Amino acid sequence: MLEVTPLARATSLIRLMPQDEAPFDFRPGQYASLAFPGQPPRDYSLASRPDEPHIDFHIRQVGETGPSAYAQAALHADDLVRLEGPFGQAYWREEHDGPMLLIGGGTGLAPMIAIVETALAAGVEAPVHLYAGFQDEPDTYYEDRLRALEARHGNFTATYVLSAPEKKTERRTGFVHLAVAEDHADFAGFKAYMAGAPVMVEAAAGMLVARGMKPADIHADPFYGASDPAAARRA
Repeated sequence: MLEVTPLARATSLIRLMPQDEAPFDFRPGQYASLAFPGQPPRDYSLASRPDEPHIDFHIRQVGETGPSAYAQAALHADDLVRLEGPFGQAYWREEHDGPMLLIGGGTGLAPMIAIVETALAAGVEAPVHLYAGFQDEPDTYYEDRLRALEARHGNFTATYVLSAPEKKTERRTGFVHLAVAEDHADFAGFKAYMAGAPVMVEAAAGMLVARGMKPADIHADPFYGASDPAAARRA
């Protein structure tokens, strides 16, 4: 383990360093299984680029006990964390030269960050549109980082959307997929990458197909809670 850094309300950056300093081979957009000391394994999205020496995860605390609570409160710099993977099919397709749409709900921003930063560093010139959906302002994070990317790359835009703000806000509000629909009428030729709650992913996918995107161009790994029968993801 390397460090734990708060990002937002109930969400922290967990940065790991491989014990033998061997690179962890993955594609941006994938996820891995983490087992913290004394805790059952859980799946979390990779938030770092494959070429970075460290491995980043964004973990939101869910409940007072369990792996996500342990990660927030009990991890130490010298702890050993078991890492398995990578897994998932929602990775960046670098051969695609058309526009890209990325939608991340909550910590679903993590794999979107990995894809965006990798693609822009590789010289992608097609439009890249990222939408980050959160419940309220205290849940948001990484805006300065994304605005800096916008300043350096004219083909990149980042939009934050709040679904249930408690106070008056100048941000976009409502469901994140509806904000996407307001901005784009035709998705022919796009590729989409999505991560977040299944209901968001399913609603967004339906909207994208209705507006011209091929189902084969939609790449998503929905997040499921540990109690869900699918028991697939939790980031």
